[in-house]
Amino acid sequence: MNEIIQLGVLFFIFSITFYFITTKWKKRKKANTRINDFVPVGSKVVEEKSEEKKQVLKPLIMKLSHLFNGIKFSKETEIKLQQAGSTLKVEEFFVVRLLLATAAPILLFILSFPWYLCLLSVIIGFVAPERYMVNKARKRNKQLSYQLVEALATMSNSLRAGFSFVQTMKLIGKEMPDPIGPEFDRSVREIGMGIPVEEVFQNLITRLPNKELEVVIQAILAQRKSGGNLAQLMDNMEETVRGRIRILEELNTLTAQGKLSSWVITALPIVLTLYLYFVSPDYFQPMIDYPLGWVLLSAGTVSLLLGWFIIQKIVRIEV
Repeated sequence: MNEIIQLGVLFFIFSITFYFITTKWKKRKKANTRINDFVPVGSKVVEEKSEEKKQVLKPLIMKLSHLFNGIKFSKETEIKLQQAGSTLKVEEFFVVRLLLATAAPILLFILSFPWYLCLLSVIIGFVAPERYMVNKARKRNKQLSYQLVEALATMSNSLRAGFSFVQTMKLIGKEMPDPIGPEFDRSVREIGMGIPVEEVFQNLITRLPNKELEVVIQAILAQRKSGGNLAQLMDNMEETVRGRIRILEELNTLTAQGKLSSWVITALPIVLTLYLYFVSPDYFQPMIDYPLGWVLLSAGTVSLLLGWFIIQKIVRIEV
């Protein structure tokens, strides 16, 4: 009976301590969030630049990138970096990929991993930065859809207050965070340099390949040719974009189970293979030493990738 009371007292003390720690942590997190919301975007950019200057690898990457200045890289790579909002040049990004492709196998070799894993790490190290930029661009593009609703409302109110269209874009560029703020500010600077508005908007769509933004830009270009109430057009575009976002959120809710299933089904054989390899190497060794095991592993890999692509194709619905 005394042991039960002692356990109850210990549990009570632990619960109270955990409660106070989590409450203090939540308050601190909330305060930091509010501070970050009120800090101007310009100061954030300055802090990010100062952090980049402090990086140790940055000078090395810049020096090595000079070796590839004469090489003509793919235009798609430059577009991907722009869509991801990266400050890296194409040559610097190529150097990062080479460094990762070189460092990964060396590290695995030092840790006494098999040769085929070291060879595989070369491919992964070279491809991983590109996939990171693609995912970053996708997240940035998704964030733009929500920012666009607020931007259209601000532009509509500013136009009614007597601002010109370029002034409203400049206001969005100063007041709103990345990605829409810096991109609109860049577009305003391009217009100031005398670049035609149609070309500026086309560059904007290239950097931000968002369907909602493309619809808004096409409507603005049509209004410039035919005339009309631009403030009312902004209101209509806001309702249109808001409706598209609502439909996309409903689709994401309906397809969430399928997306999770694709990752679970794909990861389960890989995790099981790694588990058997490290926990019971003798049991898994025939799959590596004999040609029949190679055939089975190859067939399993192809089937796994094929199933993943089929599920992704089913759950990906274009709106």
